[in-house]
Amino acid sequence: MIGSIYKKTFAFLGKRPVRLWGISLLCVFLSGAAWAGFAAVPPAGFVVAAALEASMAMIFLNCYRTGLEPRTTYLFSAFTKERFWHVAGGLAWMSLWIFLWSLIPVAGLVFGVMRAYEYRFTPYILMTRPDVSATDAIRVSKEETMGRKTQMFWADMLVAIVFWAACFILWLLARLPFVGVLFWVLLFALEIFAVLFATLFYGVLHAAFYVEIKTAPAAPEDAPAEDETPEATETPAEDETPEAPAEGEAPETPETPAAPVEGEPL
Repeated sequence: MIGSIYKKTFAFLGKRPVRLWGISLLCVFLSGAAWAGFAAVPPAGFVVAAALEASMAMIFLNCYRTGLEPRTTYLFSAFTKERFWHVAGGLAWMSLWIFLWSLIPVAGLVFGVMRAYEYRFTPYILMTRPDVSATDAIRVSKEETMGRKTQMFWADMLVAIVFWAACFILWLLARLPFVGVLFWVLLFALEIFAVLFATLFYGVLHAAFYVEIKTAPAAPEDAPAEDETPEATETPAEDETPEAPAEGEAPETPETPAAPVEGEPL
């Protein structure tokens, strides 16, 4: 599945969605501004950033599904009366549980990452299914990502591994005399490219996972084994009939008692 999703993601990005890229950068800027503007009241900054995040997730999803260019006003689609508290409350509930799982000693980081992947579909669910309550969205997301978390994790990590490997190689080459300056410039350009396009790439990749998992046919349940036919029981051996005497042989006749001699008492 990872290969096919990568192929579809790069095919979508190959269409040069410049407006989508610009809106994704605007979302990052507005989220940072919300956190900075409400620094004295962090909960207020969180709910604004959460609504922007959910709106941006829907923009990525709709663009991936339809291939159409988005409008900037879509970035505020979660700020409606019907959606705002539903979306903000659901994402707050999700963040709370990820934070609590992360507090587990020693293995907290691992559990936190696992829950983050389990709850990844929460923004899509909150925006597209108003019948799902804010607290149930993470449960629905957990059910829909079951068996897919490892694939989503490695899809994210593969790009990060390639990026850091390229940075490390350029850093080594930058230490060469004379030509090292050229590799410093390339390293700086690569990092700027990653900062500008990471949001776009991962937004499309996550939307692709959601679409492909939702449209994938359900795995057929294992067919029950056919009832085994009972082994045939051995039929009891027929009663053996006595052997017939050989032909010509007459059956033995009992001896007749001898007649008493005259004068002997009976």
